[in-house]
Amino acid sequence: MDELLQQVAEQTGIPADMLERAARARAGASGTSAEAIVAGWAGAPIPEAGAASVATAPAAAPSAAAPVEEAVSGLSVEVLEPAAETEESEQEPEPEPEPELVGPGLPRWLSAAFVIVPFIAILYALSVPNGPDCGNAGRLGLDEVTGVAVNCDGSEFGSEEVDVFALGQSVYDSTCAACHGPTGGGGAGPALAGGSVVSTFASCTDHIEWVTLGSDGWPDGTYGDNATTVAGGMPGFGALLDASDLVAAVFYERVAFGAEELTAAEASCGLAPAAEALAAP
Repeated sequence: MDELLQQVAEQTGIPADMLERAARARAGASGTSAEAIVAGWAGAPIPEAGAASVATAPAAAPSAAAPVEEAVSGLSVEVLEPAAETEESEQEPEPEPEPELVGPGLPRWLSAAFVIVPFIAILYALSVPNGPDCGNAGRLGLDEVTGVAVNCDGSEFGSEEVDVFALGQSVYDSTCAACHGPTGGGGAGPALAGGSVVSTFASCTDHIEWVTLGSDGWPDGTYGDNATTVAGGMPGFGALLDASDLVAAVFYERVAFGAEELTAAEASCGLAPAAEALAAP
């Protein structure tokens, strides 16, 4: 039988031990001997029952491979598959969302502050380009020579003395220069320089009254000593400036642009002595 098994194995390419198991399985199912089954596969004479051996048969016909493969295919083979990975009994909790950030790790409210604060500062600068009037909010300046803090009108910090000329220049620059020019040369408003402001208003009192009322509040058709025709556009600064700031601005115009003597301007504008007049509440 071993020789026949080897012969069939060579013909079919199926291992001999597998052929033997297939033969024994078929023999048990059909009630014949395994030797008879193998002999049939090899094309050899089927031995009689009880024969001790089977003679070697000639080479098997090629058609013997089909029943052998059929027999072998009937064998059950247990295939071991890799164990499936066990599913986790509990799912990992989802991470909590982090706070929403804008830009390089900045909270949204802080980024908004970076936009709003500069916007407010720009709005303030546009609406009040020169800040509050000197003395209204305790503003300070810095003496460029000594580096010492001073009042915004240039007087010594903490003192009640007021430099009326410096205060008037500050008020003029912030309020009047837009129309009359930084040096009084005129623009939207008439020129003040070259002595014209004093030739128009010989009296500081008339000058102050004109600035206080403006063209809309002036009662007559002309103003000043040379009867200048009233034209619209000059606002009345009596409601826009403190009385002390308004007088200081007129004083500055008469001295800086009208070439009026300082002491004469103080007397004409009622500023003698100037410090006590403007320092009083």
